[in-house]
Amino acid sequence: MEDRQTVKVYSFRIFDSGIGGMRHAAYKASRETIASSLCSELLEGTEQEVAAGELDELGRYRRIATGWGEVT
Repeated sequence: MEDRQTVKVYSFRIFDSGIGGMRHAAYKASRETIASSLCSELLEGTEQEVAAGELDELGRYRRIATGWGEVT
């Protein structure tokens, strides 16, 4: 039987010293991952439920954009 565990990921803003302010992160992450990052702000209302296996080793979720559907 396949494990179908899911996790909620959120968009968030992080501090960028290069611009001296907050910027939108290029990926989503779980509430816990965002909370453990310094100088980050979770954006409520941006949650998305994804398979836990779609997160990378650092807990980040990056959607691969493709006009042809899911990448297999």
